[in-house]
Amino acid sequence: MALVAVSCGYVGDPLPPALNIPQPVQDLRAQQVESQVDAFFTIPPKTTENLPVTDIARVEIRVGRLPEDGWNIDTWAAAAKAVAVDATKAGPAETSFDVREFTGSEVVMAVRMANKKGRASGWSNLVTLRIETPVITPSDFVADSAPNGALITWKGFTGPVIVFRDGARIGEGTNGQFFDPRAALGKVYNYEIQARGDKAQGRKVGPKSVTIEDRFPPGAPTGLNVVAGAGTVELSWNPNPEPDIHGYTVSRAVGTGAFAVVAPFLDAPAYTDRDVQRGNRYRYVVTALDLRKNQSIPSQEVEITVP
Repeated sequence: MALVAVSCGYVGDPLPPALNIPQPVQDLRAQQVESQVDAFFTIPPKTTENLPVTDIARVEIRVGRLPEDGWNIDTWAAAAKAVAVDATKAGPAETSFDVREFTGSEVVMAVRMANKKGRASGWSNLVTLRIETPVITPSDFVADSAPNGALITWKGFTGPVIVFRDGARIGEGTNGQFFDPRAALGKVYNYEIQARGDKAQGRKVGPKSVTIEDRFPPGAPTGLNVVAGAGTVELSWNPNPEPDIHGYTVSRAVGTGAFAVVAPFLDAPAYTDRDVQRGNRYRYVVTALDLRKNQSIPSQEVEITVP
């Protein structure tokens, strides 16, 4: 008779059911924007038992003032305002909520999750924020070409305003304007603005699109000097400092008569007038012209009587 040996493996004690409690959020951050707080955080992908998160039934942020008798998280949580967050899975989450009731106060914020059985995670990192009187970005602004760049202007807010060009922050303006010296001729740019307080910000406004154009004349020539020569009148003046100067125009008037152009284009800051007569009084002005045919206002008038 054959004997059959039977071997039984030991399975071990049965494991308790997983609690499925999410790990606490570690990266809560918040900023005030106008009368709201925008909050951002990441829901961890693992539970406290290092299992994948699959059961998130509720996500909430609490915001409340510091307890008067010292910090106690339970006292704070019991009195804090609860804000539901529309999130049910691991990954980035965000929400916004009104905080006007806390204006002038310092508040503490924290976030936590709970599963379908009501088991809650621990509180996240704490964020403390002083709620300011809302900062409102001006609802309208102007983006336009300016000499050597672009000029952004607004009304109704004299504090600092953050300026964005094509989505990138490029600086701050105050007292209703910001000059962008890097805006190049012929290029199209999109500008946005955002008012800034000490701790609060306004909403972004824009974008406004602008094509940078040179519509701006050079400055009037300076230092115009006139000297009588042998049957001539010699004029000279300071060169204009603008890099795009194309030339100069000289106009002349006889006695009290009207001005007329006598030299329509000069590429140097000097002119010899040979069409003069002895005993006549002549008046002169000079204008500058840039490469895009923008003409300056006339220079200071000078006069001379030919001896």
